[in-house]
Amino acid sequence: MAENATKSPFLGHELKQLSFGWTDYTLFTGLLGISVLIGIYFGCFEKKQDNTTEYLLGGKSMSCFPVSMSLIASHISAVSLLAIPVEVYQYGTQYAACIFTSFISCGLIALIYMPVFYQLQLTSTFEYLEVRFARPVRTFASFLFTLSLVIYVPLIIYVPALAFSQATSINLHLITPIICIVCIFYTTIGGLKAVVWADTVQMTVTIGSLFAVLILGTLAVGGVAETWRIAEQGNRIVFWNMNPSPFVRNSFWGMSVGMVTTWLAGLGISQMSMQRFLAIPNIKEVYKSIGFTAICMVFIKWVSVFTGLIMYARYHKCDPISTHVIARSDQLLPYYVLDVAADIPGLPGLFLAGLVSAGLSTMSANLNTVAGTIYEDFIDPWLPDSNNKEARAATIMKITVVLIGLICVALVFLVDRLGDIFQISLTLHGVTAGAMLGIFSLGMLVPWATTKGAIAGGLLSMLCTLWLIIGAQVNVARKRLSYQPLPASTEQCLNVESLFNRTVDTIPVSLTPDEKPFVLFTISFMYYTTIGFLIVMIVGTIVSFIFGVPDLRDVDRNHFPPIIQRFLPPKKYVEVPMHSVTTAMLTSPEKEKLDP
Repeated sequence: MAENATKSPFLGHELKQLSFGWTDYTLFTGLLGISVLIGIYFGCFEKKQDNTTEYLLGGKSMSCFPVSMSLIASHISAVSLLAIPVEVYQYGTQYAACIFTSFISCGLIALIYMPVFYQLQLTSTFEYLEVRFARPVRTFASFLFTLSLVIYVPLIIYVPALAFSQATSINLHLITPIICIVCIFYTTIGGLKAVVWADTVQMTVTIGSLFAVLILGTLAVGGVAETWRIAEQGNRIVFWNMNPSPFVRNSFWGMSVGMVTTWLAGLGISQMSMQRFLAIPNIKEVYKSIGFTAICMVFIKWVSVFTGLIMYARYHKCDPISTHVIARSDQLLPYYVLDVAADIPGLPGLFLAGLVSAGLSTMSANLNTVAGTIYEDFIDPWLPDSNNKEARAATIMKITVVLIGLICVALVFLVDRLGDIFQISLTLHGVTAGAMLGIFSLGMLVPWATTKGAIAGGLLSMLCTLWLIIGAQVNVARKRLSYQPLPASTEQCLNVESLFNRTVDTIPVSLTPDEKPFVLFTISFMYYTTIGFLIVMIVGTIVSFIFGVPDLRDVDRNHFPPIIQRFLPPKKYVEVPMHSVTTAMLTSPEKEKLDP
């Protein structure tokens, strides 16, 4: 019996609550303190953030490296760092196909979206929709963006707060407001420069903590080869699942095609990312930043994938999720760190600082971006002209950051009721992402698209995706729809029920034909954004044809990427009467002589 306990990494440890030492608290509070100091520096000692160019675009003087790091930090939130390892642990390594997703997405950004936005140099990406279509299209897209932020940011903050609360026994409802207030503070007073440089520092900490956990875990299970062998035996090595069915939870096509639209919506047409790209002084540096971002995203995502394999190698004979040792699967990674690193001073604090940093990075980026969007699209049109308009705009945006931040803090307490973080994050993203990506792509890729087509496609897309998502979530709540993870063993667990006072229930629920959900509600959440995107493109194009397409010789070529411009007809030649030209060139006395 003792021999079995020794062989099982799970049983070899007495479960106890992780107690931070002074080293852990120093690292954790030090990181938050650095973020505050960065905000104070850029808000009080650097060039004043008293105009929109400085506050939103950093004075257009940012370099490639910090902008790239900020983009990566904003994209790779604590949701990714916690959810991807658990996804691999439960469902296999299919997520590793993100290498295709990353390079395809960044390639399309550089080919289609970036040339248009950089050529127009607009403060808000939604301003493009106004010059391309009309004001109502811009307003609709801005509303979708604001809604997506209010829905998604609470999830981003909840995840690291949950990990920190679990590790330190500090109440979740206490630590969440503290973390958010720090983020709101340095975002409010420091503007984009503070956000970018704070993101850079935080991303460095995040990468460091990931590597520490990776190396320590690899050594604990016997090396890379042993980890791979155990994962293969447990059927966790899944990469070429070529099943084309959209009802499969995750496949090669779900990752390399379905997720492309999700990442395009998050990076390609996002005000958050474009705001950073436009802060770079020239287009060559922008393309370098895009390439660097693609490479770093793949690297960090693969580190998260391998972390999931290491966790499986450690717990493949005694699964903490099946035994209900942890309350929910998203607590597995913090529990794993507690298990393997509790005796190493500073590492738990470093890891949790990295998780909290990732959440801060994403929240600060979204707050800074949504402040500009709300001001440009919903406040500025109603304000009278003023001599100090720029200073007034900066003040209003700072107030907006505070208000939206407080709303997100309040909504964090509702996220407790959500299920699997990986699935929920993509589901919430799909509510608005498909419609937004479709509207922008319709404008850039379909020259004959009209305002009516964009609005009709966007509205129908949002309604359809909402119907799919709500229908699926209702069936999930009723236990009619679920995705069974790959088998996990508990054969080397000893006396789990008596130790933890839990009962293990692994009996699957069988449904009668009448109880099975409507077939469309079983579509994988990986495709929600893709479905919304396709609806806008198809419906928008058809409606535009029905109500009459414009003369393509009249369209502004700057509204389209170079790959579309080459197919546009030459601009219409406008004849000007010679008399008008001659008269315009004459002086006033000469004009008087010509007049009868």
